[in-house]
Amino acid sequence: MRAAAAGIAESDLQAEPELAEAALRLHRKILIRVYTAGERQSEAFVALRKALGYTLGRVVAALPGIGFEYLRQLAALDDQDVRWIVRENLERDALRQQYPETVRHIRANLA
Repeated sequence: MRAAAAGIAESDLQAEPELAEAALRLHRKILIRVYTAGERQSEAFVALRKALGYTLGRVVAALPGIGFEYLRQLAALDDQDVRWIVRENLERDALRQQYPETVRHIRANLA
């Protein structure tokens, strides 16, 4: 899962809307697995969480409308790992600089 998320996030998602939509679908599926994971201490889980702390933001930057709505939904979940992933992505310059108000609003809901 980590390799798939990283690979698709490194593509030029902004130039390829269909690929960006596929990337969002993939991230949704992966984050469902994260949310429902029972074992969260394994190396694989920790590596996946860390990767998602970067890759989801690349997808959101390519699809800001539905991407930020998805981040809002994730931020509302009562799950420390999912909220950490959201927080990490909101720290990325690409989102903070292009969408400062939206980022501030979602971050306020994480507090």
